[in-house]
Amino acid sequence: MPLSDLDVQHQAHTWIQRHGDGAMAKAREMVEEMRRKGDHDGADVWLRVIVALGILREPLTRARH
Repeated sequence: MPLSDLDVQHQAHTWIQRHGDGAMAKAREMVEEMRRKGDHDGADVWLRVIVALGILREPLTRARH
């Protein structure tokens, strides 16, 4: 069963708490690890987490208020 967007956002938030500024790099490592194992669905989930990390890291703008 695929993860919901809310689950992905939660994972991204947790990942930032664990890894701080290195969160994006660690998530990329997870993509590569999943691919090495042949787990393409797992790699896709981590790619979604990477997108969520980018969103969480970008500064708030007037358009997002």
